[in-house]
Amino acid sequence: MKRIACFFVAALSLVMLFSSCGERKLGGKPGSSGKTLELMVVSKNSVYSGTTKDALDTLFNVPQNGLNQPESRFDMVQIAASSFENNTMFQSHRNILMLEVDPQSLNKVYLEYDKWATPQVVIRLTASDRESLDSMLLANQDRFLKEFYAQEYRRMDKIFSQTPDIKIINYVKDKYGYHLSIPEEFNLATLKEESNFTWVLKQTKDFDLHLYLYSQPANGASDFEEATILNNLDTIMRRYVPGPSEGSYPGVERRDFFYTREVMLGDVKAVETRGLWRTYNDFMSGPFVCYTFNSPDGSRLLTLMGSVYSPSQRSKMLMKRDLLMQVDGICRSMKFEQ
Repeated sequence: MKRIACFFVAALSLVMLFSSCGERKLGGKPGSSGKTLELMVVSKNSVYSGTTKDALDTLFNVPQNGLNQPESRFDMVQIAASSFENNTMFQSHRNILMLEVDPQSLNKVYLEYDKWATPQVVIRLTASDRESLDSMLLANQDRFLKEFYAQEYRRMDKIFSQTPDIKIINYVKDKYGYHLSIPEEFNLATLKEESNFTWVLKQTKDFDLHLYLYSQPANGASDFEEATILNNLDTIMRRYVPGPSEGSYPGVERRDFFYTREVMLGDVKAVETRGLWRTYNDFMSGPFVCYTFNSPDGSRLLTLMGSVYSPSQRSKMLMKRDLLMQVDGICRSMKFEQ
């Protein structure tokens, strides 16, 4: 069933209240369209300008954290409201943000899932003036980002689930107790059978995508401190992943910033860490995303890390942001078996 959530934002207090207006409807909808991390903004040209365009840039056009080259969070595409109406091609886009300014309107934010396609989220803002619209955008930026990213993860899971590598999926399930949506183009790359480590790899002529899965005894709250997580990643990569030349080894890039936050990984609380890895005594590097969480019984600390290697001189058209989303999408598909 279709679910519409309505958010009412007071112009002065900017307080968002959430109310349910229905249920999600998934059946019978076409698949959504749009490139990875693309956002369609539906508005009049006069609205998509000035301070409102500045507010949108602040939300979606700033560099994504944890990359070794500047790439924006989303690619924004603006469509006039008159062109969007009754256009099934535009309406099938995965991430849609609709902006309306009318002196007779109340300041409201509406959220609807799978309105015209699936997976899809449509967020519509109505405001009495531009100042209220800008304030609503900035006040609710965390929720908006969360909703749009959620559709990217849904899309990745849907795509990967169409061509599952059953052998690797079952191997992971038996070893760690959770499910990952791993597609067929990945392979087990672990050099030898390890009781607590697994390396899954996709290699192409232009890029490599890595997944590192690790299990160890849980030690308590200190397991989730940033320094502990980074030290753990260093240990995992240096011990189990060979460098490309003699005396080289991979590890985290300590000269750059790391970005850590608490998230929900499926139904499990986890710490997400983003940053860069590098090969010491060699020249390889790239971005990574890591999730640290406990097993359901609390006895094991589990690490799930995805990383990208994509040399710019070899593949100038490939965005590391989009490649990282692929391994991030696999990580985000994690579900413990019941």
